[in-house]
Amino acid sequence: MNEANDMTPLGHKILEHWKRYRPTMARELEKGNHLQQAVFAAQELTANLLYELAVVQKMEYQPAWEIATREWAFLPDEQDQPQLWFDPATLDPHQHLPVISA
Repeated sequence: MNEANDMTPLGHKILEHWKRYRPTMARELEKGNHLQQAVFAAQELTANLLYELAVVQKMEYQPAWEIATREWAFLPDEQDQPQLWFDPATLDPHQHLPVISA
């Protein structure tokens, strides 16, 4: 599978966000040849969590979107939060989703 070819519009927004707000992280991932893989995983995890919250748990879409995108996609600015709770290079699109209830 070629993750770059499987990026959705959400994946492109994640990539743009990471390059703008977490440029050091994005450069390090790119240097290690992990950027596309990490963006693809963040895209898939975000979409899966959004589905879980909005469809399965019947949460309203906007709050579900905000929770799902905050988890892996639209990360805080490097200056505001230099360290993340996870290593983007090790994201797995099939990893377990966090437990969040509506």
